[in-house]
Amino acid sequence: MSAQPHSYRLARRDCDLDAFAALVEQPTDPADYPLAARITQGVPVYDASALVLGPQASAQQRAALRDELTDALIAGPGIVVLEGAVSRDAAQRVTQVFWRLIEAQRLQGAPAGDHFAKPGANDRIWNALEKLAACDAEAFIDYHRSDALAVACEAWLGPRYQLTEQVNAVNPGGEAQQPHRDYHMGFLADDEAEQFPRPVHSLSPLLTLQGAIAHCDMGVETGPTMYLPNSHKYEAGYLAWRRPEFIDYFAEHRVQLPLSIGDAVFFSPAIFHAAGHNRTPDVARIANLLQISSAFGRSTETVDRKRLVKAVYPALRARVAAGMTLDAAANVVAACAEGYAFPTNLDRDQPVDGLAPYTQADLMRRALSQDWPQARLWLELDALQQRRRSTLGALPKLERHNPTENSSDLDASSASQACDGDEAQLGLDEMLAEARAQITSLDPQQLAELLTKPANDDKPAIVIDIRDSAARARDGTIDGSAWVPLTRLQWRCRLGQEHSHPALKSYDQMVVVMCDEGYCSVLTALSLRRLGFSRVADLDGGMAAWLAAGLPVTDVTDLSEAADMAQARTRPEGVER
Repeated sequence: MSAQPHSYRLARRDCDLDAFAALVEQPTDPADYPLAARITQGVPVYDASALVLGPQASAQQRAALRDELTDALIAGPGIVVLEGAVSRDAAQRVTQVFWRLIEAQRLQGAPAGDHFAKPGANDRIWNALEKLAACDAEAFIDYHRSDALAVACEAWLGPRYQLTEQVNAVNPGGEAQQPHRDYHMGFLADDEAEQFPRPVHSLSPLLTLQGAIAHCDMGVETGPTMYLPNSHKYEAGYLAWRRPEFIDYFAEHRVQLPLSIGDAVFFSPAIFHAAGHNRTPDVARIANLLQISSAFGRSTETVDRKRLVKAVYPALRARVAAGMTLDAAANVVAACAEGYAFPTNLDRDQPVDGLAPYTQADLMRRALSQDWPQARLWLELDALQQRRRSTLGALPKLERHNPTENSSDLDASSASQACDGDEAQLGLDEMLAEARAQITSLDPQQLAELLTKPANDDKPAIVIDIRDSAARARDGTIDGSAWVPLTRLQWRCRLGQEHSHPALKSYDQMVVVMCDEGYCSVLTALSLRRLGFSRVADLDGGMAAWLAAGLPVTDVTDLSEAADMAQARTRPEGVER
C-alpha cells in the first residue's frame, strides 16, 4: 500500500495491483482444513449431506466444523462450498415454488430490477424468504432446518443472524457480470467510499455473509459465479474493483466451481466475484442468493418477521409434535424470526432477566418447547411489537410560544393543533382498517384451543363479552367469559379500581374481546390496548362465527352484572400493577 502513515482514509490512488496479487496468489494448504473433503481450485469443499435434517454430530464436532469454516472464510481463501447442504428433494420442492413465483411476476408484466443487469435480462424474486414461507411452509421448514446453513452463518456472524434471500434465474445466453464486491461498502460509489475511514472498510464485510444455494445442476457452461480467492484480504478493495487493471487481473485468475442442486457456497462479500456467462441454449441457471446479516448490522431487505413466524409456526409446531428435534427446529426459527432485541422502546420493553429484552426468536423457541397454541403466540408477538413501538409517554406541559404579528407560518389555532398532535377524522371503514392492522383476530377454533390449553402462569386468557343482555340471552356465551358492557368498559377495565372486573388480573393478561359479528370487538380491543393491556385480540366473526363453528356455549340465566361479578370473584384475585 502507498498510503501515507497515519492516514485514516483510503483513496483510489492507494490501489496497488502488485500488493493485491501478492495476497490473491497465496496457496491453500489442505492441512489447514482437515474436515474438508477436498480442495478444488484453492477452495475447501465439504460434504454436508449428513446435516440436512438438522444437527447430527456432537457439539464438539459441530464446533470444530464451525471454527474451520470461520478460518476458511476470514483467514483463508474467503470462500467455501458445502455439497449437499440442502437435500435434493427439499431443493426441488422449493425450486417449484420459485418458478411459480417467477411465472406470477411475468404475468404481472413488471420485470424485477437487478443490481448488475438490465431489468428483464434475468428473473429475480426479491424477499424470496418471506414469499416461500407464505406459499409453502412445509417446504420452508425442510429447506431451512439444514444445519449446514446454520453452521456457516454462525461461523461468520455468530448467533442471532438475520437471513434474507433473493432468487436469481439467469436465462440462456445471460451475459457475465463485471467483478465486484458487495454489501455494505460495495453499494457505494468511489467518491462516497473514500469518505469512510479504514476501519469501516475492514468492518463492512464482517457484517454480512454472502451465500448461494444451487437450484439446478450448474455445470461451468451454465455460468456459475466466478470468484477470486483471497481477494477479500485487500484493504483498498472497495476502491479497486472498478479499476481496469483489477478487472483484467480477475479475468485471468478467477476460479469457477460447478455445483449440483442443493449445494451451497458461502463467501465474504469482499471477495471479488461475478456471475458467469450462461452459454447454454436451454438451461435457466437458478440459485437462491443468501444475504445473511449480523445482528449488529443492517440487512439488505425489509422482511416482515412477524408474518414469517405466523406462516411457519403452525407447521413447525406440528413437526415438533411428530418428533422433529428442537435443535433442528431452532435452525428454522433462526431463518424466520427476529433474533436481536434492539432497537426497542426501553420505556416499555426493559430487560428483566438479563441485559437485553427477549426477542421474537426467544418467544418462538419457547412456544415450541411448551407447545403453545398459535393464538397464544400471536398475542405474545403482538404484545412484543407494542412494547417495541416508540412512544413519548407522559411529557411535562410546556408554555406555547404565541405567534407574533410578524409570523405568517402558523396562526394560533394551527399552532395549537400542531402541539396537540390532532389527527384527521376517520370514517368507520378507515377506523376498522386501522384497528385490524394493530389487533390480532382469532378464529373460533384458535380461540377454543387457547382456552382449553392450560396457561403456564396464573393469568389465564379471558374472553370479554361486550354484547348486550338481549344478545346474551338469545345466544348464550362462552364458558368462563366476563361480561363488560360497552357502556362501562372504561370503568370495569381499569385495574385496581373499585369497579374493575375481578376476572382481569394484569395488564399483560391475554384478553380476547367478543361481540355479535366481530366489528365492535376489534375497536374495543384497540381501546383496551390504549388502556394499557398489551396482549389483546378479538374473535373474528364474533359470537355468530362461534355458533357457526358448532362450539359449545353456556346459557345465561341471570343477566345481571352483579351475577357475573360474583362468578368472577370465585376465581383467584390479585392485580398486578
